[in-house]
Formats: sequence, C-alpha cells, structure tokens
Amino acid sequence: MLASWIQSLTSMKHTKNLILANFNGRFAPTGEDNVLKLSTETFNHPSLRTLSLYQYILQDAQAFNNCKNLKYLDLFQIFAEVDVFNEVISSCPSLEVLILQIIFFNPSGHLKIDHKTLRILSMSCNQIDSIEVRAARLDILSIEYIPCESDNVVLEIPRLQFGRNYWVAGRLLPHTSINISCPPQKQESNGMVKWDTNYATSPASLSVSLDLKNPREVEVLRKILAVWTEKMIELEISFKNNNPLGEEGNSSDGGAQNNLWEKAEPFPNADFRVDTIWMHNFKGSNKEQFALASRFVMQKTVMKKMMIKTSFDEKKKKEIEAAVAKLKELPKGNEELSIECF
Repeated sequence: MLASWIQSLTSMKHTKNLILANFNGRFAPTGEDNVLKLSTETFNHPSLRTLSLYQYILQDAQAFNNCKNLKYLDLFQIFAEVDVFNEVISSCPSLEVLILQIIFFNPSGHLKIDHKTLRILSMSCNQIDSIEVRAARLDILSIEYIPCESDNVVLEIPRLQFGRNYWVAGRLLPHTSINISCPPQKQESNGMVKWDTNYATSPASLSVSLDLKNPREVEVLRKILAVWTEKMIELEISFKNNNPLGEEGNSSDGGAQNNLWEKAEPFPNADFRVDTIWMHNFKGSNKEQFALASRFVMQKTVMKKMMIKTSFDEKKKKEIEAAVAKLKELPKGNEELSIECF
C-alpha cells in the first residue's frame, strides 16, 4: 500500500520532496508496525530529490537501490544494523546533504560515509566501534553526539582543517565546522545557514573559516552566529586570505566592506556570547581582522579568553604581538577577559 502510494507520487505527480513520518506516540525499536517495508528501488525515481524518514526501523536497504536521484537525505530516529545504514548511504552517491540521527541495534561495526558530492553532513548516533568519513567537497560538518573515541573516527575532509573539534574541548559538546566560501548565495541554497537549529539551543562549539575582505562571507558568518540563543562554549575562526588584490581592499566589494566595519552595531548582534575565541592566520596588519577582534573585545562578546595564533615567521610574529598589545589596551566589555597568544 505505502509503496504504491509513493510510486504514484513520484511517477504520476513527479514529487520532488518526500517526508515519511511514523509519529504514533508509541515508537520503540520493536514491533512490526514500526518497520518500513518497501519494495526494491522504491525511492529510485528521477523526480525525487529530497527524502526524510522519521522514526522507523529499517531491516534492509532495498528501497534505496540505485538512488542516484537523491540530493538530500534525512534519517531521524531510524533504527537499523550498521551494515544497513552503510548500504543506504552508499546507494545514494549523488547526496549533497546528509542528516543522520540514527540508532544502531548492535554497537559492533563500522559506519562508512564516502561521498564525492557531499556538502553538508550532520551526525548523531549511539555507540559504534568506529566511524569513517571521506568527503572532498564537504563544507559543513555538524556533530551533535557520537560516543566514539577520537582515535576510532577517521575524518578525511580537506576543506575543514581546524585545530578545534568535537573531542578537543575535553568534554563532548555539539560541534559544527563550516568552510564559508564565495558565492554564499549558492551555499545558502544548500542549507549553509539552515542546518538544524537544535544545535543553537544547547552549549556548543563552532569552527569557521572565511575571508573577511569578502562582505558576503562576513554576512554568512553574522547569520550563523546570530542563530545561537545561548552562550557558546568555543568559537574558532580561521582567516582566509583570498583577495588577490592584497591588503588595499580595491576589489569591487571594498567600499561595502569598509562601511560594514564602520557601523556601530554589535557583530553579530548585542546578544551573542562565547566563553573562548580561537583565531588562526591572524595578521596584525589586516584592518578587517583587527576590527573584528576589537568588536569582540569591547562589546562583551567574549567572556573568558581570546586566543590568537602567532606565526613561525619572526616578522609576522612581531606584527601579531603588536596587534595583541593594542587589543589589550582597548576598553574591555568584560573585565575578566584575557587576551593571549598561543
């Protein structure tokens, strides 16, 4: 019955977005009523682009066979063996967005995600032996909860090279890593600023890389930070220097960028708070970077520490240390704030 209904939606009505929800108020990982029973290649239709499944048991992956059509897959509170999840994920090679809130029946196994097209990955699961993620184009990785030791998690994600992560803070906190790259309009259409806002209502940490000379990337950062309604534990910012015209800011967006930092409004807003900020690739001579750091110091954004990475190059190191000295002289919004190099 359900398979026929899905087939009519995709084949006759050319449905692009499909949500199947099993919200019966009595969900448990047992009982035949909670098993999603579908025929082979049920979700394989050229028109179907996004699929969301809520609160089901998957006994096999046959409904996902040859699902090259799917771009977006959301598995929310789905129970299955790890091999079934692996087969589901590998059967959808064109995925750009993958949202996993999954429960393994057996903690013995290896979850593997290997996708060349994946741009956004959000993960939460129960105990599993090991996890492997290989995604050359991934721009957003959000981990809400995975009870694995860091040694048992392999992450080959070249666009997300950060010093901070889900494990490094010493306690397991929801952590999101984001590579902001131009043009942000295209990335927003893929969900750049629209990931699950549940992460914004709990203590969390964030790593982000961007070019401050690009006003569009700065605007994406502002939107991302504005999502958080509670104090963030850690914020790591890695500055990119993508402007081919150098420090003079003579690009077509240069005037708009200067006006941005001349505004008196707090960045991202008056409410955002974070315990510790880590800054990488900070240049003492970069006006935009110094302006952002100054805002964070004076507007009560940072509660405890601002940590700025120094350089191995002696000249650059002296420039950074001089900039840090200037930051320390600014009137602090929070008197307990310490500004240090590392």
